[in-house]
Amino acid sequence: MSLYWEWSYVLVEAGPQAALTWRTGHMRGEGTLPDLFFPADRSWLVSALWDDTWSCVGGSSGLIGALEHDPLVAARRVGPDEDALPPGLTRD
Repeated sequence: MSLYWEWSYVLVEAGPQAALTWRTGHMRGEGTLPDLFFPADRSWLVSALWDDTWSCVGGSSGLIGALEHDPLVAARRVGPDEDALPPGLTRD
């Protein structure tokens, strides 16, 4: 499937332990996550692209609200038609 700027992705069904073994030497450090992951019920998702130091989370309004109120997360809400690039960062 294509995501973002028409980049090709392969979606694989796996549990958390298997997913954490697929990538080593990643810029995010040890135990890095896949670029895109979500539970089987698709109630939320996290996008953590390999070349970004930030992540996107999609989910219910309640989930996003909880993340916005957690000072450790530093989350901000963006709409579907908005650029999710964090303030102060630029695209190369």
